[in-house]
Amino acid sequence: MNAGVTGHPDRRDRRGRPRRVTLIALTLAGVIVATLLVAFGAEAVVSRASCTDHPAVVNLAAADEIAPAIRHVSKWFNAQRNDVNGHCAVVHVVNVQPSTAAAEVSGLKSPSGHAAFDAWIPDSSLWADVARSSPAGAQLVQPTGVTVARSPLMIVMPRSVAAQMPAFGSSVGWQFLLPQRVGGPASGLGLHVEFPDPAQSSAGLATLIQLQQMLHQVVGTGAKALAAFTDFVFNVQVTRDSGSTGALATLASLAQPPRDERPVTIASEQAVAQFDRAHPQDPLSGRYPVQGTPQLDYPYVTTTSDPLKLKAARAFEKALRSTYSTSYVRYEGFRSATGSAPAWIGQYGLTTGQPKLSPAANPGQAPTSLQAWQRLSLGSRDLVLLDVSKQMATPVALGGPTLEQVLAKAAGLGLSQFPDGTQMGVWAFAAGLDGKLPYKQIVSVGPLPAPLGLITRRQQITQETGLTKPVPAPAALYGSILAGFKQVTSTYQARYDNAVLVMTAGVDNAPGDISAPDLIRQLRALYNPRRRVEIIVIKFGNAGDFNALQKIASATGGQAYNITNPAQISKVFFSAVARRLCSPNCGG
Repeated sequence: MNAGVTGHPDRRDRRGRPRRVTLIALTLAGVIVATLLVAFGAEAVVSRASCTDHPAVVNLAAADEIAPAIRHVSKWFNAQRNDVNGHCAVVHVVNVQPSTAAAEVSGLKSPSGHAAFDAWIPDSSLWADVARSSPAGAQLVQPTGVTVARSPLMIVMPRSVAAQMPAFGSSVGWQFLLPQRVGGPASGLGLHVEFPDPAQSSAGLATLIQLQQMLHQVVGTGAKALAAFTDFVFNVQVTRDSGSTGALATLASLAQPPRDERPVTIASEQAVAQFDRAHPQDPLSGRYPVQGTPQLDYPYVTTTSDPLKLKAARAFEKALRSTYSTSYVRYEGFRSATGSAPAWIGQYGLTTGQPKLSPAANPGQAPTSLQAWQRLSLGSRDLVLLDVSKQMATPVALGGPTLEQVLAKAAGLGLSQFPDGTQMGVWAFAAGLDGKLPYKQIVSVGPLPAPLGLITRRQQITQETGLTKPVPAPAALYGSILAGFKQVTSTYQARYDNAVLVMTAGVDNAPGDISAPDLIRQLRALYNPRRRVEIIVIKFGNAGDFNALQKIASATGGQAYNITNPAQISKVFFSAVARRLCSPNCGG
């Protein structure tokens, strides 16, 4: 037995050592693996904790109509827990009107009840252009090259109205929205043009640019184009909320009893498709303008300088470019970035092919057009001087209306056209009209919609100008102009275009009144280019010194016009108002 125990020592040793080595190796390997697992597991846990507890949040502002689709895509993106420098990229979508967002990101307006945003999807690149027109906006707003969706614009009216209007036909051009005076049928057909406010709406801003370009082609450039553009602006009903289902529902209701109007507007293809899908019994009719139509292009831009947020915002680009995102925006009625339309819009009479598109606006064109619109729509402060001297009883021509009747017609047409944002007042003038004064206040200067007793100031002005009759007294024209100019200058308001609008026979024959050269000298001394007050003269008839009136107006950067035919009234009026677009460099 001992031999059995001691007879094979080498064998025991040879077997025992490998067994112990193997156990040690396995033990060490297990420790190493366990250590690595713990280390990697801890790192993963830490990474997950960082991703969850300290996300890189991107506040994304999106236009109302695209926001639901972007919010849907952002939830899909957030669920993927995309890592950005050890943080989860999280996109939070808020609805912000593009015009508001443009003002905020350009530093012109503080955030309205929401955090400053780090990325932005307006409904049009026009708003990115507007935002980048300021130094702050140019620095922050950076294009990514991603187009989220597209939607062409359409001229739209209730189908019940379109069925009664052959002019709407199968093809319609932009001129359909214009008054007859500038080549359009709108006023002649009794159309009520509901125009989306370009200061709020991309559809309105894009259309405004199209109409300006068309008017330049039709009537040329310079004063004629400005007057035609002014005529259009003053003959549309501005709507604040254009692209929503609610706004289109309001449009449809205008065609129903008791109003029975003929409304027409501009809306995106997507808005029309969504409305028709929701209102199959009362759909809209839409036409793509034959000259070509702009489209809303929903660009994705970044608006932050924070490196982490910027990296997270750029990570979201991949989600926006994905098939998932493209499919979902088409489900919502938008076209894809390549212009591919959702098949379902075809059942509502919309084309699934590509309509003729107009070229994209040039850089800087949107801010310029927007400024023109705002100068015409808001901010005019005018004192109107009405000539009531005996000269106004003179007929324009043998057997024709008197100068006073022509003036009353001009005043009724012109003054009624001014938008509600206007401040206006009226003086009448003739020698001794108010004791020793040759002028008398008829209506005080103030907002046109403001109440004056039981009626508004606008109604009061219309009523008073219609009742004004000539008095048997000479005209103290030059002294009245000077007094009016001093009044407007002393009450100057910086947010307005301040002007004295003189409507006269052009004769100054009151004893003791100042001379034209004396008036011009005083105006030049009083005129302050930093507090500009323009004199605009509209002269009626062949009497008087028109050359002197031109010099008087020119001393303040204004203009004089001469009406010898009542048919000129509209043209002259809109030419006079259009000077706001070129002041102070309008020329003669």
